Amino acid sequence: MDSMKTEEATQKVVVPVVHGGDSAGQEGQNKPTSTMPQFTLPDQPLPKACKAADVHTLSLFDLSGKTALVTGANGGIGGSMAHGLAEAGADIIIFQIPGENSDFYKELASSTGRKTYVYDCDLGNSSSIRSTVQKVLDDGHNVDILCNVAGISSGSIPILYETDEHKDAIIQINFNAVWILSQCIARHMVERKQGGKIINICSLAAYRAQTTFSVYGPMKAAVGQMTNSFANEFGPYNIQVNAIYPGWIHTALAQRFVDDKASNERIVNSIPARRWGKPQDFKGIAVFLASEASDYVNGARIFVDGGTHGM
Repeated sequence: MDSMKTEEATQKVVVPVVHGGDSAGQEGQNKPTSTMPQFTLPDQPLPKACKAADVHTLSLFDLSGKTALVTGANGGIGGSMAHGLAEAGADIIIFQIPGENSDFYKELASSTGRKTYVYDCDLGNSSSIRSTVQKVLDDGHNVDILCNVAGISSGSIPILYETDEHKDAIIQINFNAVWILSQCIARHMVERKQGGKIINICSLAAYRAQTTFSVYGPMKAAVGQMTNSFANEFGPYNIQVNAIYPGWIHTALAQRFVDDKASNERIVNSIPARRWGKPQDFKGIAVFLASEASDYVNGARIFVDGGTHGM
């Protein structure tokens, strides 16, 4: 399937409500009620604890029959994660910037033998996100795994010189798009009743406040908190939501720091591993968080930073 133009689609959202006043005596208010499944002990005896030998370890990481939707997959961390998931058996759906001319999906399909689909989606436009998800579902795809990788760097702009236009763009791409896409896919997963996995890419900047990162850092921190909120709410549906926190990773966005000798030495000496991270470092953790191996891992914050967060 080649790149597809986004189409507007109307999604119906059904929210259970109760009628009447609230505790403050406000009449006529509609209040949502909880629809989370509740656990009750069955009448029959509970199963005995399983043995370690009951499941073969490598089978836990098999993604055959699964489909992963990945944003920001045309290079860097996202491209490496997409490769890892495909090599583990998953088919891949890529959301790319409208008009982006990349043959990455062809190379991915050729090298892994997995089916790969590409959809144009403007993550800077909330309507585009919702309509593109609807197009994916209308085309008959089921999404078992969502990887929110796409993001934009804030550059090095001091607070006093930050503009509303630049600030709003970072907020939209780095937070709003992640929230909306996760909501859409979580709704799909709940309706399917097959569970699912959502993996968000945060940043070490979410933990370490840095000058000139006054928008980027807070938005990544917000994604971390969002990850926990989604994990709590969708855990009862067997949907695990986790976050990866990259440190200094040698991607195209970081090339300017690598090329500058002083910056490069400063950064490498701040990393306990004494090296830059590589996009390939995200293959294994992506497969783990997308597979059955992580079925009891929910709301986790996993650092892939060579130990920098502990400094």
